[in-house]
Amino acid sequence: MSSIRPPNRNAPSLLFLAGPPFSPALFQGVVNRLGAGELRSVLDSGAPELGWRERGELLAREIGELPTVVIAHGLAVPAAIAAALRRPPAALVLSNGPIRRLDAVTAAFARLVSSRPGAAVFEHGALRPRAWLGWLASSAGLRRAVVNPYVMDRDTVAALCGPLVASPADRRALTSYLRSLRDLPDATSLRCPVLLLWGDGDPLYPPEEASFLEAALPGAEHLAVPGGQHVHPEERPWETADRVDRWLRDHGLR
Repeated sequence: MSSIRPPNRNAPSLLFLAGPPFSPALFQGVVNRLGAGELRSVLDSGAPELGWRERGELLAREIGELPTVVIAHGLAVPAAIAAALRRPPAALVLSNGPIRRLDAVTAAFARLVSSRPGAAVFEHGALRPRAWLGWLASSAGLRRAVVNPYVMDRDTVAALCGPLVASPADRRALTSYLRSLRDLPDATSLRCPVLLLWGDGDPLYPPEEASFLEAALPGAEHLAVPGGQHVHPEERPWETADRVDRWLRDHGLR
């Protein structure tokens, strides 16, 4: 005779945190597969002039109210770490983002916008939607961050990345966040359950970054998305969701 396990009424909520250049739509397929979760951009805020520290503080205030699992990808990772250092969530899932260093392209942008003239040129030139989305959809942009380059067609890139540059305020928020990435939080001080869910073919943040934190952080676990590159939440959402779900269930969090 089989029994049906009652739902866990105390299970934490799932907060999916996307970072530049992606909007929360990056995680839509993952959330659909899991059947639950709140989508959020790390840049969500009424005040545009905020870096990863301030955005982490805002996030910490929210996750302190209810048990929450924060699932962060890419350039949302520093803000998620900052929030977890300030107020540990029920668990933290980090995916293909900066742990010890920035990728070369983001580092170049961070240096460019470190001065006011550079930021102005970036906001009024490169970040204009037509130029920015055109570059991201090209062979020099996001096509290098997926297994199948045809996944990053112009319509998909516009849907995933367009909201972050839609208005001057959006572009200022993006510039401020990039400027703050000249230094990164100390992830080795985290004190909550940590899953490092890594696309193992990422050219921007290779799996060695996850392996470093797994070795430095007691209790951290590194799981691979086989063959996944940087944008695996969009390209392989079911594999991403199933690995998150299994890990959360193993820890009694689903």
